[in-house]
Amino acid sequence: MKALYIIGIVAATSILAACKKNEFNITARTYVDNMVRLKVGIFTPSITNQGVQIKVNGQRMSGIVSYATPFPGGGLNTGGSNNSDYLNIPQGETNVDVSVPKAGTDVDSVAVFSFSQSLQANKRYTLFITDSVPNATGVMVEDDTTPPDSLSRVKFLNLMPNVPAVDFYQGTTLVAANVAYKTVTPYVNISNGTFQYYIREAGSGPNGAVLSGPRSIATGNQRIYTFFARGYKGGKGTLVPHVSALIVQ
Repeated sequence: MKALYIIGIVAATSILAACKKNEFNITARTYVDNMVRLKVGIFTPSITNQGVQIKVNGQRMSGIVSYATPFPGGGLNTGGSNNSDYLNIPQGETNVDVSVPKAGTDVDSVAVFSFSQSLQANKRYTLFITDSVPNATGVMVEDDTTPPDSLSRVKFLNLMPNVPAVDFYQGTTLVAANVAYKTVTPYVNISNGTFQYYIREAGSGPNGAVLSGPRSIATGNQRIYTFFARGYKGGKGTLVPHVSALIVQ
């Protein structure tokens, strides 16, 4: 039987006209038992910022998306929506391919990134893709959905290829220290509300040179996020460093 890819009650037909054979539902709040919930983050900065398509197990899931976009949604200081959306896909070995398609088709023209991992049903994952073509690389992160009693629950990730480790600051408060490239921290609880966030090189202190910031990000009470550093130290244009967040729940 051909597996159905269900992405939510809100139809994504406008961006997925080439995939009418699939059934889609993009609301993370719609629980589908025995399915994997997956988000794919296109965080591969480049000068041209060419659009790409995302395929899962050989089927096209997206329209043309570009840096810096989480698909199917869920970003703060990113492209795309700020809804906590995930793809719902069958459990088991999962192949994700990102490519530049031939114009007007879903046929791969330039391969950007390929990834394969076995994923478990009833869990949420985000595949973060970083660095520039032809060096695109990724890290799969499991997203825990257990909310805190209060505050915001956050984990931190460094996606800056030319910075070995970074510190994350909420105002002048160090909230995550020495986060190595492609490394994600355990969850911590932080004050919720609207704050200015900064990225500094690890160990440089609250007066150290700012790699990114200030970036105003609003977090909600008992909500869950992944904060991440992206771009390149010293980068210009689409390569400029940023601190962003993805909404887990």
